[in-house]
Amino acid sequence: MKVSTSGRTGYYPLSTMFKRSVICTAIICAMGVANAEEVDKEKTNKDEIEVIEVRGILASAAANLSIKRLSNSVVDAITAEDIGKFPDKNIADSLQRVPGVVISRNGGEGDSVSIRGLSSDLTFTQLNGNFIASSQGAPSRSFSYSLLPSTLIERVELYKSSEARLDEGGIGGTVLVHSRKPLNMDKNSGILRVESTYADLTDKHEPQFNGIYSWKNDDEDFGILFGYTKQERTNRSQLSSINILNSNFKYQERANGQATDGGAIGYAPQSMVQQVLEEKRDREGIQVTSQWRLNNELEFGFNYFHFSLGQDAVKNQLEYPEWHNKDAFWTNVRVDEELDWVTGIDYAAGVSGAEGVFDIPRINGEFIREESTSDTFDFYADYESDDFNAKFVIGHTEGEGGPTKKYRAAYYPKQASTFYGYDLSNQNLTTYMDPNMFTNLQAGIGGDADIGATDSSFITGTQEEDYAQLDVDYFLDMGIVETLRFGVKYRDGKIHRESRNTFYLSPDFDIDAALANGGEITIDDDYSRHGGIPSITDVLAAQPLDNLSGAINTNLFPAVNWHAYDSILEENFVRYTRNEKDFVYEVGEEILSAYVQADYKYENMRGNFGLRYVDTTTTSVASDRIVYRLDRYRNEDTSSQIEEAIGRPKEIVVVEKEENETHLLPSFNFVWDLDDNWVVRAAAAKVMARPSYGDLGSFQTLTYTSSEYAKDKALDDDFDPIRDAEGWRGGGGNSTLKSITSIQYDLSLEYYYGEGSGVSVAFFEKNLENFVLPVTIDVMRSLAVREFTLTEPGSANQVVTAGGDFTVKDYDTSGNAGKAKSSGIEFTWQHFFDNGFGFNANYTLNNTNEADIVVEGEIVGKSALPGSTDYQANASIFYENDVYGVRASYNRKGRSIGGNTLLLTQLDPEPDTETYHKRFGDTYDQIDVNGHYNYNDNIILTLSVINLTKSESYNYVGNQERFASRSYGGRRIDAGITYRF
Repeated sequence: MKVSTSGRTGYYPLSTMFKRSVICTAIICAMGVANAEEVDKEKTNKDEIEVIEVRGILASAAANLSIKRLSNSVVDAITAEDIGKFPDKNIADSLQRVPGVVISRNGGEGDSVSIRGLSSDLTFTQLNGNFIASSQGAPSRSFSYSLLPSTLIERVELYKSSEARLDEGGIGGTVLVHSRKPLNMDKNSGILRVESTYADLTDKHEPQFNGIYSWKNDDEDFGILFGYTKQERTNRSQLSSINILNSNFKYQERANGQATDGGAIGYAPQSMVQQVLEEKRDREGIQVTSQWRLNNELEFGFNYFHFSLGQDAVKNQLEYPEWHNKDAFWTNVRVDEELDWVTGIDYAAGVSGAEGVFDIPRINGEFIREESTSDTFDFYADYESDDFNAKFVIGHTEGEGGPTKKYRAAYYPKQASTFYGYDLSNQNLTTYMDPNMFTNLQAGIGGDADIGATDSSFITGTQEEDYAQLDVDYFLDMGIVETLRFGVKYRDGKIHRESRNTFYLSPDFDIDAALANGGEITIDDDYSRHGGIPSITDVLAAQPLDNLSGAINTNLFPAVNWHAYDSILEENFVRYTRNEKDFVYEVGEEILSAYVQADYKYENMRGNFGLRYVDTTTTSVASDRIVYRLDRYRNEDTSSQIEEAIGRPKEIVVVEKEENETHLLPSFNFVWDLDDNWVVRAAAAKVMARPSYGDLGSFQTLTYTSSEYAKDKALDDDFDPIRDAEGWRGGGGNSTLKSITSIQYDLSLEYYYGEGSGVSVAFFEKNLENFVLPVTIDVMRSLAVREFTLTEPGSANQVVTAGGDFTVKDYDTSGNAGKAKSSGIEFTWQHFFDNGFGFNANYTLNNTNEADIVVEGEIVGKSALPGSTDYQANASIFYENDVYGVRASYNRKGRSIGGNTLLLTQLDPEPDTETYHKRFGDTYDQIDVNGHYNYNDNIILTLSVINLTKSESYNYVGNQERFASRSYGGRRIDAGITYRF
């Protein structure tokens, strides 16, 4: 490992990193792992050590292991192998190789992080010790790693055990991301990197640029750093899935158009879809960091980060609803009797002998244009003396995003097709249709527009937080206590979520007149309701979609050219976007926290203990929507529908609620260095995480259906006996949700030997309370009593009364569950050979039990923890010499638990009645390969292959593995050249 000191350069063997020596301490000081608040200057050995640069795969892996060994907590780390040379382009991709970590991918890139089998919502991520706002549509607590370029990052630390000084929020774990600082780098140093990315599903080569420049004066007391990254990339992901699965559609086995005597009966999906999503992503990242060290005691600093992600996307879908599930179209119905499950149906237009046309597969699509931005700045003052350190940070972070334009449309095949069918066996959705369908559509045969599916609704959001923090460390001579830390932090955050609709209006439409006197523009004014939908012959793609993966099995994929469709709209109509008065909510959180922590050392034992106090005041404001479905058709004449304002009036009520919570969170960490090789580590803590914004603050929708409306609705093809029955239905957020808490324990035995080699085994247990689950239950609500008079020509007036105290059936909301336990064991092994080879491997086994679901004090069911995973395994083998290095990495995750899918009846609190089944994610594994070639001291060539194995994700329902979805995000190849200076 190369060590740069004040004008001196030397080399030290890797084995010294695993002894508590001056060099080892210097490494830890330079990396700052002992201080989450970014203390950059260490008192010990301050004159001897200034800068440590870790280079190479082997040295970086050894440094990671050294950080783990010398930490006072349960910590794993990832360090940059060199400036601008993070182990992966995406931080999430690097974190997936840390023991116990699983990532989710978006477009083939790591997007969110789950730790030790728990959901990513229970992972807390900070940049330089503070929260980063990011709002890609609906605001979320989960951090999107796709926004953060790895070029700007120096190291990442993953805390699996808590400390009092760490901000609350990470039950699974806390990820601390640290950016580079100019006083830690050489004067006039930096990198320039140019890369090209190729993806198999797009067959395109696309550019990326990264640059860092760092300067400091000759006195090394003032510096400034600039970082910039720019990436253009097209993602193409493919998905086959079941959209709706319930008990409304049960069918008997059938062959050759006839029901099979004594044949099996099973339930069938209500809606299935095959989808190809194409996204054009334009990502940009900017960092400006400055440091000013006035003297040996006082330093000021400033950070600014800007991240933006522009996305233009088109979504192509073939949809297979249940509309033709009737004798007039069936030829064959296949049923798995044991599973009570329809595995396939064949349809033909002339089965009944009568003329018929198909509405299936419906050709759907969406056009989306959106942009998300995140801006964060902070200022800090850091004072260090012989007796204490004090650091004050004040900052602001804000993010906004979501579509600026989004709409969907659909076309029916009609006369263009004479047959179609599907099959759900072999863990696939296989579809087939008339091969002449595409050429018929080209010739203008069939292809009728579905006016009712041509609309627009999308979500935008903003997120912001102001924060101020003071941390003080006192260096004591009080026996075993070496440092007493205490601090206070104030956060004031707010999110805003709203819905919008885009309408395309005739050029002669008078917008001002429509909006006068409180009027509004509605879907009835849209181009689609006035004959403006383009003909299928004007927008049909030149050929069916090709380059399809195994995730989509079909003989034909006709699609619309949505860019041509968009051009027709923009050239012939006026775009108008309406901000909805309903479907809006805000959540504000005012958080005050304080902590005290003692770091102790006694002979060969060390650690810390402390207490954190957290007070949270949550304010939620939502525009609740009340709809009264009174009457639909005049005298049951389906051709004479009653105007919406009369037959389905609605009200919008703004409701504000406030809740307060206080928590005391103790923590204890203990490390026993048995000798130079063996370490015993133990930890215990109480931690917490807040519910999602949507679960807390989402608007409430209540719908009343009269007996008259229910009778009329029964005449429609889409009548739902549950949704359209007389009475109240609805759903919404739950402002009374409590924070999720966990009392958790860690115990590990670690053995360090040789040059950068070590093996460890760890046990962990998390005892959770109040985790949040989606539920469908009956609830009591109260509204002002309303009376409506129904009038129809030729009939007596009928008075309908609604409101007062009433029961809402099948209310969709979220509820706190009871207690649940997640426990497991981790194995880790890293070994270096003398010939330049090395490997590391880890395996984490999770055991997560079921818990009661409690809503408003009542047990309404049972569920395991959503997002929990059975196990994770990682293995990497690498080789490096002075010229080149290469690494192959294998990642595997076990079965994961998703949400509940209603199959038979409504959720029943009786534990022995299985009325629903869970969704599961099947095991998934992937191999990545990356390498570098040092052309000279300044120029490095790099090559990475992500998802070499072309792995696909598969999801199923219930223990009997009924098909739910299959998806593929593609294989990616990145090639680049880096210039270091």
